[in-house]
Amino acid sequence: IRPELATRISAQSAEGARQSIEELRKQRVLTRTPNGNLEFVHPLIASSIYNTMPEATRTGMHGVAAAEIENAGLGLLAASRHLVETFAGEGDDRTVRKLRRAASEHLLIGAPEAAQRCLHRALAEPPDDQDRAEVLYELGCSALLTDPVATVNQLRLALDPEEGPLRPSMRIDATFRLSEVLAHSGELRQAAVVCQVEAERTHGDPAGRLRLEAASFMWHAYRKSEEDGPARSARLGALCESLTGREAADRAVLALRAWDLTLRGEPSAEVLRHADAVLDNGRLPKGLGWTDNTWGFELPATLGLSYTYSDRIAQAERLFSDAIVQFEVAGWSGAHRGFAYFLMGLARFRRGLLAEAEDFLRRALRLSERISAKLPLAWDAVGVLIDTLIARGRSQEAWELALDFGFHPPYHATAMVLPDAASLYGKLLLAVGRPAGAAAALTEAGAQLDVRGWHNTVWAPWAGHLAIALAVDEPERARGYARRSVVDAERFGTASAIGTALRLHAQIEDGQQAVELLERAVMYLGQSPAGYEHAVALVDLGAALRRVGRLEDAQEYLYQGIELAQHCAADGLVDRARRELANYGLRPNRLGDVRETLSQPEWDVAELAVRGVPPQRIADHLALPLSLVNRRLAAVYRKAGSGPDGLAAAH
Repeated sequence: IRPELATRISAQSAEGARQSIEELRKQRVLTRTPNGNLEFVHPLIASSIYNTMPEATRTGMHGVAAAEIENAGLGLLAASRHLVETFAGEGDDRTVRKLRRAASEHLLIGAPEAAQRCLHRALAEPPDDQDRAEVLYELGCSALLTDPVATVNQLRLALDPEEGPLRPSMRIDATFRLSEVLAHSGELRQAAVVCQVEAERTHGDPAGRLRLEAASFMWHAYRKSEEDGPARSARLGALCESLTGREAADRAVLALRAWDLTLRGEPSAEVLRHADAVLDNGRLPKGLGWTDNTWGFELPATLGLSYTYSDRIAQAERLFSDAIVQFEVAGWSGAHRGFAYFLMGLARFRRGLLAEAEDFLRRALRLSERISAKLPLAWDAVGVLIDTLIARGRSQEAWELALDFGFHPPYHATAMVLPDAASLYGKLLLAVGRPAGAAAALTEAGAQLDVRGWHNTVWAPWAGHLAIALAVDEPERARGYARRSVVDAERFGTASAIGTALRLHAQIEDGQQAVELLERAVMYLGQSPAGYEHAVALVDLGAALRRVGRLEDAQEYLYQGIELAQHCAADGLVDRARRELANYGLRPNRLGDVRETLSQPEWDVAELAVRGVPPQRIADHLALPLSLVNRRLAAVYRKAGSGPDGLAAAH
């Protein structure tokens, strides 16, 4: 390119620049891309010319480019990258409308940052007074849960009458969105109050009023402490009974009631009756989807949590899997996706798939740390991650994580942790050998939960672990808490709740009484999806049977426990079961497990060897070299722990 041409472009007005651009096209210095943009053939030329232009020329040329792209019919998405660079301060309402439409399109394709640039530019135009509040509302929604501070400020401005009028329906939505980001920033009480105050002002829109009332109930339910928890629960129950329709708002209230009943430890049949009434053929109905703009993702998350704690984990996993996919498609990479990872990690933990749980929880924690320090999401992820590490036999690592994060009293200042933080902390103290500290933490946890009327032994297993913490020094008091845990679990009625409570009770008993409790625990847990809890009960029962001299039965339960613990990736439990076996001269793995340890080629030669077929004939039958058959047989004998004579027993 001739230097004098670059100089001329830099010095020209927008119209002169247009003529120079046409000249450059003729010289084949510029080319039109498939999406309609004009680009320099060599990027260094483009950079050199662009950087030497006066600002006025650059902005003028962006205006020309935006007009050219629109005239070519290539749409506002393509034109918006130039519109945001044009002159501001002219108050052009047409430009504001274009930028708002472009922002909406950017959000639809999962580009919130581009949408925010468009809306910031629209505010700088500026918009008409009657539109300013709406632009602020749209800007706040575009940054929802990716920039909490900015979102709160923008939505508060949108709701401020001095910023201009906001349509009633948009005002309800702005209030809900403001409460949403306040809640996820830990301001649960403020979020609930914002919704309740606006609900009282809302007249002539029953659906909008119900939406705000339901949101207020939801945020109160997730608070760390509450002044009138039982009364709120009663009001929610009355509201639920008054419902007559099957609209999204009605189903939202049913979902909230299911979670309220879950926390209270009411019969799980009632929980599931309300939860199932929310779904259509097992799927979220229209209006309550994960990316729905009316209710947000908290409602389906609340529903999934009810299923998770009611032993319907497969249903919960279907919901959480949909969340991950839909958030990724929508481009929601902030707290939305982080919370979806947490929910899936919690479900995997409840199922007993501990390695998968750890992976999801660590992903959730990384995302939360990118957004802001110690959001409620981070507390949730750390809590279940601590529980997962304990289950995997890495209690010291769990303790170090708790210390590094600050997972100890007083926990999060305002938000409830999922599951109950104090119960988890007490369990952690027991795992690292600090029963006195565990007893204090769990006693305080129980007192706070009793005030709220929350008695779910799966979400908050404080009583069972408190019994273990007190067993040595106060055995009678310990038995009282253990029995209470079993009673509460039986009231809730899920197999995992009852089985786990019985297992914990057995830890403070001995002899035949411990065996009987554990036999019942194994029976219940065998009917539940709680794989890890079932594995622990099997190993505990094997150990208890060994202590009363029933070695053959003990061996069988320990082998079963090892198999299930290996499936769960509970390495610490596997080691404990093997030590139990080794202490009495028993094999750490049963011979019958050998098929699972053999590769298919090894299994092929083993099947023939068991029938007495000699190695040469095995080689002929499988068309393999004799040396390879001998190597595979050696691997079979090593894994089976037996030579040729004992292979049939291993088979």
